[in-house]
Amino acid sequence: MTGFGRASATHALGAVTVEVKSVNNRFLKVSLRLPEAFAELEAELEAQIRGALARGSVYVNVAFDRGRPDVTYSLNEPLLAQWLPRLREIARKHGSREPELADLLVMDGAVLEQAEPLQPDEALRAAVGTALGGALSGLREMRAREGESLARELEGRVKNVAQLAARAVSRAPQVVQEYRLKLKQRIDKLLADSGVAADEAAIAREVAMFADRCDVTEETTRLEHHCAQFLKALGANGEVGRKLDFVAQEMLREANTLASKANDAELAGMAVEMKSEIEKIKEQVQNLE
Repeated sequence: MTGFGRASATHALGAVTVEVKSVNNRFLKVSLRLPEAFAELEAELEAQIRGALARGSVYVNVAFDRGRPDVTYSLNEPLLAQWLPRLREIARKHGSREPELADLLVMDGAVLEQAEPLQPDEALRAAVGTALGGALSGLREMRAREGESLARELEGRVKNVAQLAARAVSRAPQVVQEYRLKLKQRIDKLLADSGVAADEAAIAREVAMFADRCDVTEETTRLEHHCAQFLKALGANGEVGRKLDFVAQEMLREANTLASKANDAELAGMAVEMKSEIEKIKEQVQNLE
């Protein structure tokens, strides 16, 4: 599921800001960007993320803004000692003004800048964890709103599949009756000028075999059960994405079997509509945690 969260936490040396965003993925994939000084925190931050999220490609950026620079400056005396006499000699050779020490201070490397190294102590670790927790909370809130909308759409599609299964149950006996009528009409037409009467027992056996081949009772019963399971899981708390993915796969299996048994255009149309809905359900379920 998609989402975004951002939070900050203060520390004696500055402020930590964490941004978290996620996009759809059926598994959990974490990508962290940290300041070099925070590299040792990567494992514990990833553990915190995995404790809060179950699915999605998650991208986390951690930034640290120092409240004060904590920088010291010093002169590069070896460099100045090396260049000052040489530059004066060149100046005399060309009749130019000899450089003074102040002239050399603008040279690259003449003044050395050194920042105080940042050490992630317990207080800083806590600040990073607090900022990450706040960002994850914002992300989960956004994902929850998206999940509510997605759940309503899935509920409608699953109920449509259940209604199609119920229609298939009602249609199946009519298919057998229509087959019997058409079979009897064909046989009567073939035997019309022969003086031979149709064998009702043989017709009954053929109709019974046809009814057995196209019986969809088992498939529709399972489909209705899977739809009920899906709706129950959809309304439950916690991580349901993988369970719903499995149930949707079972729904598709039954719809495929029903389609293979559909010796009737209307039943076949119902099966195609079921499969279309279930494919959309499977696609959307990948976005649920």
